[in-house]
Amino acid sequence: MKMDVPKAAAAALPALLASAPVFASDAIANMPTESVALEVQFAAYLATLLGTFVPVAFLIILYIQTETRKAGAQFGDSDDL
Repeated sequence: MKMDVPKAAAAALPALLASAPVFASDAIANMPTESVALEVQFAAYLATLLGTFVPVAFLIILYIQTETRKAGAQFGDSDDL
């Protein structure tokens, strides 16, 4: 199988011209400024706070219940909650 290099190069030329690279100066000029990029949404604060405090509150409540049941069993209270 023999390949004709000039014909292959001529066939690839339109694809090469259509995929011209974008210059970095154009891409940088269209980027948002640093102050816009560093803005934090209120939802992000809310998600962080709820994602931290809800599990912590659950674990504290679970610990308190466990210790209360242990103390009740130790002193003879048979109140099954």
